[in-house]
Amino acid sequence: MRPKAREIGVAALAVLFALAASAQTPPPTGDVRIENAWTHANSEIGGAAGVYFSLTNVGAKTIELIGARADFASIETLHKTNIDTKGVPRMSAVPELKVAPGATVQLQPDGLHVMLIDLELPLVEGETLSLRLKFEDGEDVLVAVSIRATDTAGLVTE
Repeated sequence: MRPKAREIGVAALAVLFALAASAQTPPPTGDVRIENAWTHANSEIGGAAGVYFSLTNVGAKTIELIGARADFASIETLHKTNIDTKGVPRMSAVPELKVAPGATVQLQPDGLHVMLIDLELPLVEGETLSLRLKFEDGEDVLVAVSIRATDTAGLVTE
């Protein structure tokens, strides 16, 4: 093989290897950014826990969070806490959470959150659990949720 032909052949192989490698790269998480996911410690099997995080839409179209899945709870729902006319907090299910392009929604105590019901294992301070968020477009995002301490009054400490 002449030197010029060899250089072209080597360059062509390099391009083919680069294309093959890029085809095996996992897809990006799309238009969703999840930050600061946490829940509180809970030793009660069969109990419940809220999961909180910030959800940012970095894309150009509205995104819809439609649910969640955790292997350690029987029921996972989107919830919102409202204060009734007597000043008592009441939780209600939310069918979906729409986030406009460029917007960030905070899921936090006494507001929007993912509710985990009928916990099948204790949530131990310092550990991390996995939560799969489900979006209307079919995308699932796996989120690492840190478990924070709860003081004796039931308040979360950082």
